[in-house]
Amino acid sequence: MIKLVRVDHRLLHGQVIFAWTKSEDIERIIIIDDKTSTDDFKKMSLKLTKPEDVKLNVFSTNKAISLIPRIKELTDNIMILFSNVKEMSKFVTAYGDIKEVNYGGVPNRDGAKQYSEAVFLTPEEVEESQNLKAKGVMLYIQQVPSRRKEILNEKI
Repeated sequence: MIKLVRVDHRLLHGQVIFAWTKSEDIERIIIIDDKTSTDDFKKMSLKLTKPEDVKLNVFSTNKAISLIPRIKELTDNIMILFSNVKEMSKFVTAYGDIKEVNYGGVPNRDGAKQYSEAVFLTPEEVEESQNLKAKGVMLYIQQVPSRRKEILNEKI
């Protein structure tokens, strides 16, 4: 069962490892990231970083989409992490049954507009987010579980 879908360019880091895995009782983390899926060193580093009792899978976006039927059958409490909005949007659209997406960290880049202290979106990312919003997906910004949710749907 998917408990949390999060966009965070840092992927696995303190907030994810300690706060989110505990608050959501996460048993499996699925990282969907095209660059990471082909980087053996980064995958090894992520495996060393994850909590010991949590399973980790790393897939490209297309591979994850091909595995959607298997992902839907998993009984673990799952967190899915993306490093960027584009790959998240592609997967969430293909999955079809994701109700919420947490925007945890999207870095500042040329042309990006600030939506919170850690979320900056380009016009293309805003458009992809608006498309998800139009499909009924609730998009929100929340760094850690103890902080208040900011509803991104109201800002885009």
